[in-house]
Amino acid sequence: MMNHSILFSLLIAASLAGCASQPAQPVQIDRISPEQLAALVPPAQAKLSLDEIVVMSKQGKSDAEIIEAIKQSDSRYSLTPSDMLAWYQKGIAKGVLDYMQQANALAEQNAIADEINKREKARAEAELRLKRERDIARMRSMDPWFYGPGFYGGPWGYRPYWGGGWRYW
Repeated sequence: MMNHSILFSLLIAASLAGCASQPAQPVQIDRISPEQLAALVPPAQAKLSLDEIVVMSKQGKSDAEIIEAIKQSDSRYSLTPSDMLAWYQKGIAKGVLDYMQQANALAEQNAIADEINKREKARAEAELRLKRERDIARMRSMDPWFYGPGFYGGPWGYRPYWGGGWRYW
């Protein structure tokens, strides 16, 4: 009777210890601060000025020619909606203004995506390094003689076991 009560109390203690485990930690998200974001996104640089684009528009050049000139000059423009309206009223075509907005947004998205990819690659490398360290620690703790000396060939060195063997001599 005494053995049953000790066994029962040990069982209760073990189950309570399992219930008292730590809750899972929430996933930490590495956020980009506004200052970091401003540093990541390349500033808009206009090598071809907006006034020059107005002149090109008034000369009768098509939207495709003006967009090609913007691409060739490697210019980017950071325009607010009110700026876009003002430049539209000065003579820049709507298609050209749309291209300017889309090109700037795409450059910002690419800069952010590059940073995310860089962080993800660093995280994956750190995870791989931790897995390697874990595997090395596991290998260090392995006992090569776990199966006993007979498993590795017995006291006379390794030899194939084709039946019989040293156990039966």
